[in-house]
Amino acid sequence: MIGRVAGARSRTERGGTMHRLGRVLLVSTMMVPLAGHSARSQAPATNAARYDFAIPSQSLDGALAAFSRVSSLQVLNRGSVTKAATSPGVNGRFTAAEALSRLLAGTGLTPHFASANTVTVTGSGPASFSALDNAITLDTIEVQGPTYGTTGFVATRSTAGTKSNTPLAEVPAAISVITRDELDARGVQDLNTAIAYTPGIKVIDYPGGQGAPNIYIRGYRTINFLGLYQDGLRAGFNSYDQNVETYGLERIDVIKGPVSALYGQGAPGGIVNLLTKRPQFTRMNEIQLQGGTDQWRSAAFDLTGPIGDSGQFAYRLTGLLRKADTPVDFSPDDRTYIAPAFTWKPSDNTSLTVLANHLDFKRGGSEQSLPISGTLRLNPVGGRLPRHFFLGEPGWNEEHIRNTSIGYIFDHAFNESLRVQSTTRYISTESDYKTTGATQSGALLNNRLYRRNAALREQESESFLTDNRIEAKFDTWGFRHTVLTGFDYSAYERDERRRSGSAAVLDIFNPVYGRPIVLPAQPNVSSLTQLEQTGVYLQDQIKFERFIVTLGARRDWVKSKVTNRIGNNQPTSNLDMAWSYRAGLGYEFDNGIVPYVSYSTSFNPQALPRSDGRPFDPAEGKQFEAGIKYQPRDFNGYISAAVFDIVQTNVPTRDPVNSGFFTQAGETRSRGFELEGKVSLGGGFGLIASYAYLDAKVTKDTPNPVTGVSLQGNRLERVPHHSASAWLDYEVQEGSFAGLRTGIGLRYTGETTDTTNLDRIPGYTLLDASLSYDFARMNPSLTGLKFTVSGTNLLDKRYYQAGFYQGTVIEGARRTVLGTVSYRF
Repeated sequence: MIGRVAGARSRTERGGTMHRLGRVLLVSTMMVPLAGHSARSQAPATNAARYDFAIPSQSLDGALAAFSRVSSLQVLNRGSVTKAATSPGVNGRFTAAEALSRLLAGTGLTPHFASANTVTVTGSGPASFSALDNAITLDTIEVQGPTYGTTGFVATRSTAGTKSNTPLAEVPAAISVITRDELDARGVQDLNTAIAYTPGIKVIDYPGGQGAPNIYIRGYRTINFLGLYQDGLRAGFNSYDQNVETYGLERIDVIKGPVSALYGQGAPGGIVNLLTKRPQFTRMNEIQLQGGTDQWRSAAFDLTGPIGDSGQFAYRLTGLLRKADTPVDFSPDDRTYIAPAFTWKPSDNTSLTVLANHLDFKRGGSEQSLPISGTLRLNPVGGRLPRHFFLGEPGWNEEHIRNTSIGYIFDHAFNESLRVQSTTRYISTESDYKTTGATQSGALLNNRLYRRNAALREQESESFLTDNRIEAKFDTWGFRHTVLTGFDYSAYERDERRRSGSAAVLDIFNPVYGRPIVLPAQPNVSSLTQLEQTGVYLQDQIKFERFIVTLGARRDWVKSKVTNRIGNNQPTSNLDMAWSYRAGLGYEFDNGIVPYVSYSTSFNPQALPRSDGRPFDPAEGKQFEAGIKYQPRDFNGYISAAVFDIVQTNVPTRDPVNSGFFTQAGETRSRGFELEGKVSLGGGFGLIASYAYLDAKVTKDTPNPVTGVSLQGNRLERVPHHSASAWLDYEVQEGSFAGLRTGIGLRYTGETTDTTNLDRIPGYTLLDASLSYDFARMNPSLTGLKFTVSGTNLLDKRYYQAGFYQGTVIEGARRTVLGTVSYRF
């Protein structure tokens, strides 16, 4: 059928339950609209936005796919209706209604726009169509900007790359999108697994649960507030503030390369933007029960729909409760998540969405930096450590994060040329972190005794963030402009107390727990950290004939203040100011291929002092990127390739003259190539594939004044030269096994190393898979009922990542198998 407005999954997409009933239901629901329907397309009274279409004559399926990429209407057609039809195409600047009428000319099908967001297509179709195929309808869903252009695994639009709703092919940067359908198909339960099939990005896997997001993009670490965003605003300012519940997300966008021209301070590798589930004006409900390995028990629900009959109000309520162990002894992975949301849409041009959530997260609290002897290498005393080995102290180690946020997203279009948008969020967090872990070495005494330390960290934090922008569209002498100007502001305050002490040495092959932990009576650290960032930015996206030019600039003021309560120390304050830039050029060919080149910069303030007490200048990143993007005209897919060269300067390095201090003589460089494709192959097949090559190294460094060792020439930590992944998905379309869907995937990560390059961590390949069945195919009375079995690292491959100290490693995540029963209604 011709589908729905982009922004959420229709019942057909989500459950696949309408296939056999479709013919009867479509005819019965369309009998009245067919009677007396005019052959002329009726445009909506509002939403007269115009788009630039250049769609040549081709199959109707291909023309409708191209129409979706340009407009904000997502088209999901029934192949039996459209496969025999040819569209004459459309070329020029038209509204969606006008363009769709031209695309359907001569096909016997006519669009009827009942409102700005409701489209019904009727007509006789080509003469070869059967009578039951003569009526097709739209599963109506309200427009939601951030999820435009999403069909199955494939996304064709993004708001994250330009802060405006832009086709991915027109953004001069590599962007990877993980859709909700992909998350569901792969059985994703955490951020690590979510982005595991994305090229150029790596997240540290922890065997005792996900832990704080520890992300590497194009070789650069983006922990804390540098790399994780939610709905366009920073998701948190400290790793102890952050965690992610993927069940509450609609999609994930990964933007590669420096993005300071839009987002302000950050690492040069890029960012990850999480998009929260939003209220929908079509009722769609889901309840879910899960069980699996390591005593995994979980219940979740996702409820959304309109409030009343006015069409102005909608709600969403998403929640999850999990109780689970992990492969590591004494390490739970428990969480409670609740996220209410409300949308008020007084007109087609105005909407206000309020989003709130609360996450309570508990895990084992041990970093598990294990000695290489007994993991990577056989230990002469005990061989290899058991995989359930726990480095901490039972009853003591615990990480407990409580995170609450509330905010809003406002959007108002004055007309087709001018709109304003505002996103604001307040976050409050509390965290308690009690840990016992490795000292700063992986050395063992007598090949079995491991030194440990202990720490207690308590903190509370508050954040306020807002981003406000005006978007204007206009033409000048044949140049079509989309100008975005904005102002954002963020304030963060963290009150932190730390007590650091010691724990008993542990025999790793015969651990005896329960010995005393020694901590000081008073905190070693008691501090108040305050951070303010203000930024103004301007961006112009220019289209001239087939050329696409993107220009952007931003000015930031970052003010920090740290008050140390230990002693009578005066607060330490710093003010950094920086300009950031972005420029890109692309050219769009008729066949959907868009080559592009771009230049972008980043900056990141540094907290370390010079020997003379002066603050550091911000680290600066510069990237040159060239690539090709391809959005096919005749099938659902998106393919991209990019080469890049990033140089970061002003990197802190040890002062060779003044021991204990740093200079800014350091420099790093990351060069590489990325390839990614997500396509629907037809016949129920879908494919995700990616490859990345990274050459990331230290290009300038000063020798350590104590050891005399320089890091110059070393590879950056935890960054493989080669990584690749592939996921093949298949859903049986007809016959006795119709409704059965299976997927299988492989993930390869090459050899990595630690900062010193002394420890070489072997590469590994992991196997994932999923299998699901839609019971509606068995019996229509079971519509909405689905059972899924999903698994990661199915072969239980033992693999490692560099630990936090030289001579240590962190063991990767073990096999997880989950069974999920879901009911959608």
